[in-house]
Amino acid sequence: MFVLVLVIAGIGYYLYELPQKNILGRALVLVFAGQSVDQIKLVDQWEKVDLSLEFADLCVGKSGANSAACMRKSIQSALSRAQIANKQLLILADKDSSQALLGALTKQDNNQIAALVLLQAKASVSLTENVAIPKTLVVSDINDLAENVFSARRLASDIRKSEQWVWATMLADDGNGLISHPVLPHMVSFLINGKINPVYKIEFKAESQWQHPIVDNREFFKRSEFIETRQVDHDIRRILKAFYAYDLNLLKQWPLKQYKAFNLVKYRDHLPENKQGRFVVFSNSKGHKFYLDLQRYEKYKPEFVVAIDDEENLYRMTSFYKTRRFYSWEEGGPSNDMLYSQSLGAFIHFQNPPPAHMELPYLQYSSILFESIYFTDQDPYAEFNDLSAPAFDVLTLNCIPCHSINDIGGAAHHLDYLTIKPQPGFAQPLLTYSKQVLENFFFNQTATAQLIGVNPNYVENKVGEELIVWLQSR
Repeated sequence: MFVLVLVIAGIGYYLYELPQKNILGRALVLVFAGQSVDQIKLVDQWEKVDLSLEFADLCVGKSGANSAACMRKSIQSALSRAQIANKQLLILADKDSSQALLGALTKQDNNQIAALVLLQAKASVSLTENVAIPKTLVVSDINDLAENVFSARRLASDIRKSEQWVWATMLADDGNGLISHPVLPHMVSFLINGKINPVYKIEFKAESQWQHPIVDNREFFKRSEFIETRQVDHDIRRILKAFYAYDLNLLKQWPLKQYKAFNLVKYRDHLPENKQGRFVVFSNSKGHKFYLDLQRYEKYKPEFVVAIDDEENLYRMTSFYKTRRFYSWEEGGPSNDMLYSQSLGAFIHFQNPPPAHMELPYLQYSSILFESIYFTDQDPYAEFNDLSAPAFDVLTLNCIPCHSINDIGGAAHHLDYLTIKPQPGFAQPLLTYSKQVLENFFFNQTATAQLIGVNPNYVENKVGEELIVWLQSR
């Protein structure tokens, strides 16, 4: 622990710095924390993951320039001792210390400090402009006020814009403060590429990688003349709530005030005449293929949402899931370490909501790839015109995006959580399924979905009966 002792010597005095304790484990974590914690318990907890914890208590309670100066001196001392011991240095600051810490850093620190850990960070964006920030972990309290969670996520976003690696995540404070959270030492251990507890290995890899997605919305933004800014409406809020249904607290990271949209019709009308058409066709990374009849939908003003507030890469909004089986009709499924990713990405939206029977399963119409978009006058649904209107809508809006019929439609699949390569569990062409499998699809949706571990896709019995007869007659 950093302690200064006043030593009286004759007519003068000088400051004497007590020897620091040895740095244990793989790295030293220097802590600036204003909150009261059980330091002995924490030190023991962190040493279990092979990290040495040291509290810079003398800097607590100082303000302004005094705080930054104190932190600077502590950092220099810790850097010197870590280098002598050939250890890495990480710095942890709580919400009362984060702003002063960023003010105390210098450009040279980027190469000397292994990582920063900021808990419930409160810091001015300007502090990150002229400083080369090291690798950073920003942790928010999932139960904190929305404005505080947003502030922390925004800080992470600004650090990322300076091309630095950052991981913004959320934990639930159990009342003892985030610094005492049992998962935190494992996160910090993961940061320095050291030992990773197998319990957290897949989760940490998945969440941290998608802070810096390997896909983005860049192609949409290259055509800025078609990007328009609007106020977030009820439908967009509904889509986001559905995407984060497993934990709505995650939406606190964005104020949900504005969105940016790619004007689909305006883009179509700008293309050469031979590239325009009544139908727009587009796909996503999960193998879905979509056909939208603009003669029916144009008046509802279709667009692709490409940004929410300051977040211009909606692939950063990613969730993860597992399945029990690859297919409902046979045994066999993924191994325990297989995890799939599902990103929001660019998604379809209508400025004027269409009637209920024309609504799209919005979350399915997401992660849209710009390069897949084209327009045609050839009706892809021509062979479905003998169906009743309800059956036609179910087939074209719910079935065809995932399953094909005579090369019309998609081949939906899962994506590996790290590589986003297609994984087993492909949606087969509808005409290849047996009658029994089709009956389970249409009449036993809940049980069939539970076998795989996905959400059911409900169909009215009357519509299901018509579709089975129609499919069996092909």
